[in-house]
Amino acid sequence: MNKKEQELLNQIREKSEAVNVPKSLEPGEMEELLKKRPKKFVWKKAYIAAAACCLLVCGLAYGMMKEPDYVSYVEREDNAGVVGEGGVSSDSGLATAQDYEEVYGYLEERINAMSAGSYDGGAKTMESGMEDAASTDMAEQSIAMDATPMEMMGGSAAEAKTAAAAETAEHSETNVRQEGVDEADVVKTDGRYLYTLRDNGRAVAVVDTRDGLKAAGEVKVDDTCTISEFYVQNGKMVLVGQSYREEKTKGGWYMGEQNTFAVTYDLSNPEKPEKLGEVTQSGSYTSSRMAEGYLYLFSHYYVNTYDGMEAKDTESYIPLINQVLLPESDIYLPSAKQAYMYEVISSVDINKPEEAKDSKAIFTDGGELYVSNQNIYWYDWHGQDTVIRRISYKEGKLKGEASGMINGYIHDSFCIDEHKGNLRVITTERDTNSVYVLDKNLKVIGSIKGLAEDERVYSARLLGDVGYFVTYRETDPLFSVDFSDPENPKIIGELKIPGFSEYLHFYGEDMLLGIGMDVEEDGFSTNGVKLSMFDISDNTDVKEVQKYVMKNVYSADVMYDYRAALIDVKKNIIGFSANEGDGEKYYVFSYDADNGFECLMNETVNGNGYQTARGVYIDTNLYVVKGNIIEVYSMKDYHKVDDIIL
Repeated sequence: MNKKEQELLNQIREKSEAVNVPKSLEPGEMEELLKKRPKKFVWKKAYIAAAACCLLVCGLAYGMMKEPDYVSYVEREDNAGVVGEGGVSSDSGLATAQDYEEVYGYLEERINAMSAGSYDGGAKTMESGMEDAASTDMAEQSIAMDATPMEMMGGSAAEAKTAAAAETAEHSETNVRQEGVDEADVVKTDGRYLYTLRDNGRAVAVVDTRDGLKAAGEVKVDDTCTISEFYVQNGKMVLVGQSYREEKTKGGWYMGEQNTFAVTYDLSNPEKPEKLGEVTQSGSYTSSRMAEGYLYLFSHYYVNTYDGMEAKDTESYIPLINQVLLPESDIYLPSAKQAYMYEVISSVDINKPEEAKDSKAIFTDGGELYVSNQNIYWYDWHGQDTVIRRISYKEGKLKGEASGMINGYIHDSFCIDEHKGNLRVITTERDTNSVYVLDKNLKVIGSIKGLAEDERVYSARLLGDVGYFVTYRETDPLFSVDFSDPENPKIIGELKIPGFSEYLHFYGEDMLLGIGMDVEEDGFSTNGVKLSMFDISDNTDVKEVQKYVMKNVYSADVMYDYRAALIDVKKNIIGFSANEGDGEKYYVFSYDADNGFECLMNETVNGNGYQTARGVYIDTNLYVVKGNIIEVYSMKDYHKVDDIIL
């Protein structure tokens, strides 16, 4: 440790000692607070870490609690759409409510079922070894864009260049799932300024990188709000997150009322951002996307079905958009005869950020989303099947199009992909795996079943007419699938090697990068995180041409959050943070066909906090950001050149 790093650590200790813990967050107070929660609530594994952080930084004692994900009754019909009893066109497969009374009827069925004890009981469970299907889209896997079009945030690229040409430099973008569809993150850059979410979730710090690092300002929210992540594009910043208010219900429960927000700021002067507008909607924030100048905002809204809900009290069970009831015609009815939660979706034109362009709500039992360049797919796992619903979007207009069902569960959003109007899906069901192709009406038109018995899908990547997916139990079969004939998909290749890849990323035209674990042939002994490079020039004969095992490294952030990856093929860099022993380090690799992977950087991450470390570059500098610490490394030799504590 050099002198500068020691000084940095001393500053961290001094600032940490100065932090006063509010009395309301002391252990005794928190214990009493938790005693008040409804006993029927359960904790979900995927939310534990996030919940702990929310409890510490903003007192969201119930923010990550939720009712059990009861397994809904689903009408099983091969290839059938899931249709409710409201008004629905014959070809859409998505029913909308006729009136609020009809919506109330579904919720009332839920209440009656709970009272009679006829629901399937407890939290939705999964088979042995199966990961929680509700790991959020905030922790899924992606193709990195060399540049996200500036037009996505409104205005023209020419206008942006006029305003910022002299101010910005070449810089990295957030690693996203779908090229052309941007995603929020906890760190962004516009080529000069760094924007980073404070660890308490109450502010985004603005740091000027010109001539060294300098804290230049921040954007704050009030104490009832928590910023989850944000966007920075074309001179605007959009904060997305949730507000929280606790109240005692009629039945004596202590319930937390949550609302999701999107607040837009003008960054003409990044050091003094100006608020332009805000949109709110019912529920807790789950995710968002940005495409062609429109923000698409998603939230889970749980209805309190515990105490005295009445049909006339519409505000207690109908989602609100900017404090106005969502019209019944914008509510899609559930796939079961009872319901208790919605996925609320709103679109916002960021040039008119004070109003919602359109809004919809879908009754769900939880689930995840995949957003293509034209459609939002919401997929919801029901016991042995997955219900998929398609909502199209264009210029902010949302429209429910279709609903369907397939066998098995979807590991993550990389296992579902739209291509030429069809949807390709890879699932795991019990002890086998399947490939499906669905048409625009979400009817199955092609499939392959019975793949990789006694194994399950760990990762996938689909591009064009070919897809790749990895299953694992003892060895790592990498399958190649030909989708050129959608009605007759075919397995055209299979490569078996020890270990598995949790994340796949196309690295140039004929190469596929895998990041996962190196495992002995016995399937139990783990040697560390492994980087693999696969030659896919002949997709019928895929080869692992190079590999690199990171000794004593057993976890990497990119395997759980694809946005944590900094991958740039043109610059030939692969960056991510990983845990080595008791500490976290940031790694940067390059790749050469002859010499394989070379580790260019292996440096300790000094920041603290729950947020995953991020690496972003501006020109020839790499900025490693975690919590309130930013450290700068020259990309010429990867030596540290600067740092700052915010």
